[in-house]
Amino acid sequence: MEPRLFEASRSGDISAFLLLLREDPFLLDRVGLNSVDNPLHISSLAGKTEITKEIVSRKPAFARELNENGFSPMHVASANGHIEIIRELMRVGYDICLLKGKDGKVPLHCAALKGRVNVVKELVWACPESVKELITLGETALHLAVKSNQIEAARVLMEEMRRLDMMEILNWKDKDGNTILHQATFNRQHEIIGLLIGQEAVVSGINVNAINSSGITPKDVLDVLLQSGGDCYDIQIYQMFQQAGAVKARELTTERANVQTGAESFINTQTSQSSCSWNLWKELMKEVTESSTETQNALMVVAVLIATVTYQAILSPPSGFWSAEKGKSQTITVQKRATMPGEAVMASDPEIFAVFTVFNAVGFFASLGMISLLTSGFPLKAGLRLAILSMTGTYVIAVIYMGPTKMREIYIVVILMGILFLAELARFTTWLLKKWGVVPDTRRR
Repeated sequence: MEPRLFEASRSGDISAFLLLLREDPFLLDRVGLNSVDNPLHISSLAGKTEITKEIVSRKPAFARELNENGFSPMHVASANGHIEIIRELMRVGYDICLLKGKDGKVPLHCAALKGRVNVVKELVWACPESVKELITLGETALHLAVKSNQIEAARVLMEEMRRLDMMEILNWKDKDGNTILHQATFNRQHEIIGLLIGQEAVVSGINVNAINSSGITPKDVLDVLLQSGGDCYDIQIYQMFQQAGAVKARELTTERANVQTGAESFINTQTSQSSCSWNLWKELMKEVTESSTETQNALMVVAVLIATVTYQAILSPPSGFWSAEKGKSQTITVQKRATMPGEAVMASDPEIFAVFTVFNAVGFFASLGMISLLTSGFPLKAGLRLAILSMTGTYVIAVIYMGPTKMREIYIVVILMGILFLAELARFTTWLLKKWGVVPDTRRR
């Protein structure tokens, strides 16, 4: 973007802006061709209402453009609480409230995350349907408000859902099967829980015994939190659960008695936020989603490069492989064990081979984990998961084949990898059948 145009948009200097347009009438047209950010992004971020009006009147299409971070001027203004700018941008059309940015966020999601209460009210009044919009992780604006502990924003959203007769949204689940009540209980948010099921609740119809994908209810979560040490607020939550009729998963029906084993194994990892894998995965996903698109792309390149290099290191290990001719023609002065044709030369020293393989495997599997995180919101996830598992299987088999192992061990690993591969193939096939409509998709929103 032309520096003087940037400065005029940032400072809200309309005179300088108009002077630039007189000098070059096609300035805004060229900005639309050559720059990711447009002047409307800058004025929306800076909160300059008057120049925003001028830009919108001359180039309304700018209001629908996403910047390099995946956000429109409406997203930017919503996150920063610039309500007057939001009203000007909505003159372009109320459908702009449903414009999806990074990770599927609409402007209401950005406002809820930052706790911009007035903006939340304005956006819901302008476009009630935005309350139902989901991000890529299956979360509503209310999920995000609870997740970021924005109590007043959550209260406003609940009141608006009641006004609009959309209270069924309160029981919607994210991709992990967690409802708003699950999320609030995990985070020990007694104020949110009070708004949902307490004596001063602003909504009704909450399913206090909803079961998530791990087979646990909010009451299961609360019991584990109490076991790990609670405070006075935890006691308040416990009393609200008792009054609302909350029970553990195993107490719901006799048919669901077997869910407790799975629930306990999941809940035991929740004893503290610092050590639970659920919160760890959330934090990793949060770190990915909050980073810029440019950062994610760079990290993806690095992860793919590491995976390629470590995989190639196994296919072509240092010093190469033994062959029958090589064994006859060369004399080895130091050899701790007999080697077979096809094994790595390095395998003649098992300790060195083990150190090399461990460090290589750490790099390989860590890079695969990074790739899985970075592609978690991609389409065709089932196919990608199958491809990664298949590559992992070939990696493990290659290590075993070239290393100092026995045939029995090779067969065991091949069988195990084969079972994993078939299981993932079955999941992939089921996913395809659901996409084609052959098998009904029973998942709830």
